[in-house]
Formats: sequence, structure tokens, C-alpha cells
Amino acid sequence: MINISDNTQLKAINLNNHDQLVDLMNALYPPAYKHLWEQEDCSWYLNQCYNKEQLNKELNETETCYYFVLYNNKVSGILRVNFNKALNQEPEKLATYVHRIYISEEIQGKGVAKQLFEWVETQAIKNNSELIWLEAMDSQEQALKFYKKQGFKVVGGYRLKFKRIHKHLKGILILVKDLQ
Repeated sequence: MINISDNTQLKAINLNNHDQLVDLMNALYPPAYKHLWEQEDCSWYLNQCYNKEQLNKELNETETCYYFVLYNNKVSGILRVNFNKALNQEPEKLATYVHRIYISEEIQGKGVAKQLFEWVETQAIKNNSELIWLEAMDSQEQALKFYKKQGFKVVGGYRLKFKRIHKHLKGILILVKDLQ
């Protein structure tokens, strides 16, 4: 267990937590993202990203940490970080990639995400990263506003190839925070 603050901790996810992870993501993902998907059915995406084989693959990636976010001892989100994943736009720089961060609506606005990003930045610096990067849907205005407030800047983007997402909502932005 990693203490982030008095009421926020990180607990490593392992393969035995698969069912708990699936249940959590089935609760967290749809309220924020179901509008992206045809008939608001995001089950394909959730099955694709959170099946047991995919979890096992992600847990075995080197220099990657996958955590449950606990708030007041209740599992309230996830955080997945790769501490050595180069950004295509700047491949020569050591980089930390925030691959997944989801927190429940119940704890949004309580400073938890800010604390998580401060922790990621501290760990990235310890790992000699020169930047932190992430990807976000271009239609998720609240998330983009938050990332920009944390010092991230848009450096590129692309369109998702998933057929089940509405065509006008396939945009992904790549955001970077320089640590130097």
C-alpha cells in the first residue's frame, strides 16, 4: 500500500483482483464515456481492455505499475503508469506515460486526481523522466481542463479506429508535461 495522503492510498492490482477491477470499471467508465459509443454500449471496449488475458499482459509490462485508488479505504478508481514509455513526438527523451486514470464521480473535486498526478510526477523524476505524457478524448472537456491546470500541453493527436465509437467523437489528444 502506498500512502498518497491521509485519505488516499494506492494498492497494487494483481491477477487475483481481476473480478474486482472489472466490476469497478463497469461502474466508473459508462457514466463518463458511454456517450462516445453507438447505442451507448461500451461493453465491447470494457471487455477488450479489462479481460483477464489483457490484465495479465499489462501486469507483466516492465516498469509499469497498476493500482487501485483507495479513498477513505474504499476502492474508488484506478491508476496505471509506465515509467519508461517514449513519446513518439520526442523519442529521445525519457518519459513516463499515464496510461489510465479513472476515479469515481463521488471523489471528483476532492483533490484526489491532483494528488495522484503529484505522486506520478515525483516518481517520474525519481526515474529520471524528462516528461510525463498521456492521451485523452478531445471531447472530454472537464478532463482536458484538469490536465492543462496540472501543466500539460497538447502536442498532437489522432483518431481512434474503433468502429463502434461515433465518428465525430473519435479524436484523441496527446498531452505532455515537461519536467525540466
